[in-house]
Amino acid sequence: MGAALSIVLPGLGLLVTMSALWRLGVALHRRAGAGGEAGGESYVLSGAFGLLALLMAFAFSLAIGRYETRRLLVIEEANAIGTMSTRLALLEDSQRQPLAASLKRYAAERAAVGKNAGEDAWQAAHDASSRSCGQFGDQLFAVLRSMPPDTRGPTLVTAYNAMCDITTERHAARSARLPSEVLGLLALYCCACTALLGFTTGRADWRSAISSVLFFSLLAAAYATILDLDSPRSGAIIVPQEELDKVAQSLG
Repeated sequence: MGAALSIVLPGLGLLVTMSALWRLGVALHRRAGAGGEAGGESYVLSGAFGLLALLMAFAFSLAIGRYETRRLLVIEEANAIGTMSTRLALLEDSQRQPLAASLKRYAAERAAVGKNAGEDAWQAAHDASSRSCGQFGDQLFAVLRSMPPDTRGPTLVTAYNAMCDITTERHAARSARLPSEVLGLLALYCCACTALLGFTTGRADWRSAISSVLFFSLLAAAYATILDLDSPRSGAIIVPQEELDKVAQSLG
């Protein structure tokens, strides 16, 4: 609930701020004694909102790109664990069974890591799964050292390296967020454009007020959606972990 509020509250705060600045712009227009909408001012207004649309599209593109990267990395990790499980079949049953049990526990831990919304809990779970990956590697290398050298060794080591490397990629992908400067500039530009809208038009009748507030609501919703996309486990848009769950359940 707290994580969702961290996304909803900035959107509501932006909506209130934009509405207040629009009303301030109208008041300044009337105080300046300007009558009607000047042609030059309308060009400035169009240019300002055009640039706002560009900034909004840029932020959306970044947020969606990061979300898609995180989603694909979950699938990639599920495939890597599945490949490791398949290649364990190259070993004798007495060697394979302890490794398969350790791999099953590791897969369950990795599935749980991505479901942590809190940053501290997520980091602790990630560190624990990294230790489990190291322990699995120790078991695997001990088995390989006890075997005569053959092609199974490189095949198993390659699969193990891929399985461990993907955890680093997922950690980096989750840690990467939109720069606060970008989000701050976007919010500032939304506020500046709404103030400019009020100052340029100078209209505050009920029709203008309703249409303006609806427009501001759309801008605030778009801003909150960008924040939601940028948060892997907060809000309504979360990175699914089903593929890892399925792999963890399928391991014997």
